[in-house]
Amino acid sequence: MRKALCALALFVGVGLVVASSAPSAPAQPKDKKDDKKDTKAAGDVGTIEVYKAKDGWRIRVKNADGKSVAIGTVGHDKKEDALKDVEFLKNTFGKGKVVEIKEEKK
Repeated sequence: MRKALCALALFVGVGLVVASSAPSAPAQPKDKKDDKKDTKAAGDVGTIEVYKAKDGWRIRVKNADGKSVAIGTVGHDKKEDALKDVEFLKNTFGKGKVVEIKEEKK
């Protein structure tokens, strides 16, 4: 038992010596511009907002910069109906196919 306690004390002592002698690197201040780039690179995809408008509940999609990229064209009487549209969008964007529509020649 005494050998175990001595070994533990020696281990802790060596750990403290190593920790205190290791040079600690000063924290590097980050640039605010770099923070935004890192966030976007990490997969910041934006938001879908549900809001009350004059004609009812509407939705809009905003990108990571906060700019509107899509808006709902229909105002709903109930907030729940707008939330159903949000679920539809999430399912469609997650599973839907991208189709290129070519112009018809007249």
